[in-house]
Amino acid sequence: MAEGLGKRERTRAVILFSSAHQFAKHGFNGVSMDSLAKAAKLTKGALYDHFPSKEDIYVQSAAHYLEQALAGLIDAPEVDQSEEEALFSFLAKFLDRLNEKPVLSRLILRVLTEETGKNTREIAEKALNLPFKHTVDLVSAYRPDLNASDYAYSFYCNAILSEDLKNVVDVLSPDSPSLSVHAALLQHFRRILAV
Repeated sequence: MAEGLGKRERTRAVILFSSAHQFAKHGFNGVSMDSLAKAAKLTKGALYDHFPSKEDIYVQSAAHYLEQALAGLIDAPEVDQSEEEALFSFLAKFLDRLNEKPVLSRLILRVLTEETGKNTREIAEKALNLPFKHTVDLVSAYRPDLNASDYAYSFYCNAILSEDLKNVVDVLSPDSPSLSVHAALLQHFRRILAV
């Protein structure tokens, strides 16, 4: 995570990483400077040496985590891929990224829905802007007759909320066979685009 960095930069990287996890789990109002310091295994004074406020840590840790988690998501499509294959390959990669980094969807949701003094929504919008626009372009190429933005919004809302939605399904339909949430989402999205 922090190889090749000086001690101050390594400490800052640890703070950003551990704080992103704390904010994703507990939200902005659910953590204190004490709990952030404890999570980073630092004193509160050391934390203040790196960041002037909890809000500053929130903004910087969320921005850093989201940028790192979504980096490299968009590759050049394979030469022989159809528009449909390119779209669903990318969507599967996005869902795989959410699976690999469980903090990612929770942090996106927190940043989009919580109010803080700074406009942290801009962080999520900036982080999600490139994958979202890429999805819109892929949907447009596959189905130019559709409003691609509407379908992309639908996919991203469901993807970000997928674990929460699975919990609802598990409560309402405990006897239903357990299908991977992401597989079900891709299957559903494929069906609605085919109509």
